Amino acid sequence: MNVHDKAHELARLLANCDEYQEFLKGKKLLETDGAAKKMVKDFLTKQMACEYEKMAGKSTTEQEQQLQKLAGLLAVNPIAAQFLQAHLRFQRVMADLYKIIGDSIAEGMDIFEK
Repeated sequence: MNVHDKAHELARLLANCDEYQEFLKGKKLLETDGAAKKMVKDFLTKQMACEYEKMAGKSTTEQEQQLQKLAGLLAVNPIAAQFLQAHLRFQRVMADLYKIIGDSIAEGMDIFEK
């Protein structure tokens, strides 16, 4: 078995999976609404910044409140809501894959544990 061949096979499967295809449809639709696209981009940027702050051990209460307000606004825009739902579903697929791969090599990575 060639690991690289399997990686290419996985890449082809991902490109054709329902979650990715729905994500692409949502992205294409989002491109038609400049205001929704700007709101989504702002939301995702702020969400990422908030996650970085959390990882750094900083308080994110104010940022989380802003994100909740933005999420409420995005939820009433069907194009933005559809994109974000598709984005979340595809992120879950990718997180599952990262976990599966990570778990398969965990024994070799235990060198980094205390």
